[in-house]
This record gives sequence, structure tokens and C-alpha cells, in this order.
Amino acid sequence: MLQERSPLLTAIIICALMTVLAVAYALLANEGAPPPKEPALPPVPAGTPGTPAATGAPVQLTSRTFSINVTPAFATARPGDTVRFTLTVHPEGGFDAPVRVRVSATALGGAYRENHDLGTISAPYPPLTYEAAAPGLPPFVSTATVDAVVTATGGGTVRTERVQLVIRR
Repeated sequence: MLQERSPLLTAIIICALMTVLAVAYALLANEGAPPPKEPALPPVPAGTPGTPAATGAPVQLTSRTFSINVTPAFATARPGDTVRFTLTVHPEGGFDAPVRVRVSATALGGAYRENHDLGTISAPYPPLTYEAAAPGLPPFVSTATVDAVVTATGGGTVRTERVQLVIRR
């Protein structure tokens, strides 16, 4: 008498056998193959312009980037007072791309928000000054802190600096 099996069980057995055969074939096929080689680069003669001399000393590459500094980073003022902030860009490694400066400020849990585009400065990067008027305070509030983020973007680099302004009646 012939025993019947379900089509699902037959399919599973066939898939398992095919998987085992594929793995065995892949292992056997790669066993005799040599390991892949890295492509050889042609030698560069020492003293070729634009290449370091073959001295064996490590070559240090400097990246073209910049840092920023905002002063003062913390200030206290009364409502309506004007506070002068100065941003200085410090180029590194020959950086000379234009730098765009923006300021975003919030206070009172987000009830006060301001965004300013301070423009773009170019090398040799003169100090950028920004005068901010301390906003008024709502009734029954004697002190508030304005948290600002200064963002400088240039040459694919983004730098931020945090600034705080405390307003007291």
C-alpha cells in the first residue's frame, strides 16, 4: 500500500534538500579558488610634486574647518536693554569658505521665539557684532532666561555655540 504525504511536507523536504545542496556546492566551489587580491597601485617616485617624500615618517593631513566663539556667552540685562554679542570665526587648515550665521532664541517655555539671519561673512572673517534688545517680561514674571543657539555654516561644516541672556526686572 502506498503512503500519501501532504504537499506542504513534500515542499519543505525539497526546499531543505536544495538548500543543503546549494551550501555544499558553494563551499566546494570556493575551496580551490585563490583569495582575492587587492589591486596594486603603481609606485610613485619620491620627489614627485604633490606627493610626500618616501621618508617613512607619517604624513599629517589637516582638515579645512573652522571653529566659532561668541562673547559674552552669558549676559544679564533689564527689559529693553541692548546687549552686544560678538562672533569670531577661527579658520583652521586653510579654511576660507564663506560662513553663514543664524541665531535662534527661545524663552518662557517657548512662548518667546526669535530667529535671525545675521548674514554671511567671508575670509579674513572680521568679527561679527549683533546687538540684541532684551525683550519685555510678561506681568508677574520677574526673571526669564533666553536660550540662544548661534549656528555658523560654511564649507560643509556646521558649528554651534550656546548663549544665555538672563532678563531681570
